[in-house]
Amino acid sequence: MKKVTPYSAIVYGNVINDKNCRHIKKKKNSICFKQDNSLFEISENQTTVFVDLDDPNYVDPSFLISIATAGENIKLIGKADNLNIDETINVSKFGISEVLNQEQCLQRLHQFLDEIENESKQNNSKNNRYGFDALIGISPQTEKIRATLELLSDVDFPSALILGDTGTGKSLISKILHHSGTRSNHNLVEVNCSAIPDELFESELFGHAKGAFTGAKTEKIGLFEYSQNGTLFLDEVGNLSMSAQAKLLKILEDKKLRKVGDINEQDINVRVVTATNTNLAQAIQDGKFREDLYYRLNLLTIEIPPLQERISDVPELINYYLKYFSTLYNKSNINFSDKGITELKNYSWPGNVRELSNVIERVVLLTKKNTIRYSDIHDSLKKGRMNAEGVNQFVIDIPQHGISLEEVEHKVVADVLKMYDWNKSETASFLHISRPRLRRIIEKAGLVQNRQK
Repeated sequence: MKKVTPYSAIVYGNVINDKNCRHIKKKKNSICFKQDNSLFEISENQTTVFVDLDDPNYVDPSFLISIATAGENIKLIGKADNLNIDETINVSKFGISEVLNQEQCLQRLHQFLDEIENESKQNNSKNNRYGFDALIGISPQTEKIRATLELLSDVDFPSALILGDTGTGKSLISKILHHSGTRSNHNLVEVNCSAIPDELFESELFGHAKGAFTGAKTEKIGLFEYSQNGTLFLDEVGNLSMSAQAKLLKILEDKKLRKVGDINEQDINVRVVTATNTNLAQAIQDGKFREDLYYRLNLLTIEIPPLQERISDVPELINYYLKYFSTLYNKSNINFSDKGITELKNYSWPGNVRELSNVIERVVLLTKKNTIRYSDIHDSLKKGRMNAEGVNQFVIDIPQHGISLEEVEHKVVADVLKMYDWNKSETASFLHISRPRLRRIIEKAGLVQNRQK
């Protein structure tokens, strides 16, 4: 028996009358009605089985035991209108956990219907949050991306590559691809490749067997296995080491997973969506990225232009984030002055949508008035991240006894971190280094946000 059918309840026999049975059948298909004693396919979720104990066809002990032992999440309920205590005790030996009359069974089935409906509403709410309308904007570039997402929603594609500068919304695109697509009922797992040390890459993504290495006291499920039948989103894939790239390529080609320290392989069915702000074509020429992996990843490519190239999206984004943060911080009836709107439209937004979101959140959070003025926005922009394109020089005080190259490196990194308000992704991108290398420099220099040791 396969674990595939998501029934909340299975009904054997005339547990409820025909009229109610027809009504429930019309309303939902998560309750299965059977008029024979064939076994059902097991759900991975809790399944409650109702059996008509007043029907001789369903009181056979071997039949009841076979149902009760069909899976770990089976609850067996008997329907009987005239069962004495001795008979109730007897059927409990065969796995019956409760005995209800017909009216009680009907109430219980309606309870299941309510639970199913509530769960459906929650799922719809989540899907709406990451539906096609979650991509805010009316520019031709945004409309083209939205049309692509809609086209892909009915296609079970194996991989996609999302390209774009930091802050353009690559993570959002991955969520829309998943929640609006054919794999939305399964897990979406997000991984920042820069945050995983190279020596832990295999263990994190593929898992490990018990005793695979010192400290592996239990078996670990890797992120690929956890994403089975769903989506694995690998952000900053351009920062993977050549060794990690080779391991990723192998699992993508073979579609087989072998845990660290294990000899057995298992089939894997995972959609892999990757994203990067790195120029992968240049990285291939520089010998920093595998060409064969690139062609494996970019079966479908979605490129997100920087916000300054789709300036007509800015008013839409302003309205969206103003409404969102006004609700979040319980500040109703807030709006921007005309001059304030003009200031936001004319700004170049080097940090893209993320910077715009941060600026609007800041002014909404700090304002004490209903109208956000030009001066409020101007101050918020000044207090936010500096425009890296406008930075032409760094000033380093050199002592008389000289300074080491490493100290220069530490000072430059500290200044760029401060410039980007300690956003490590943007700092690494500006310095043209990987996030792991940036992390090592921060640790070695003893840099701490807002102060330097």
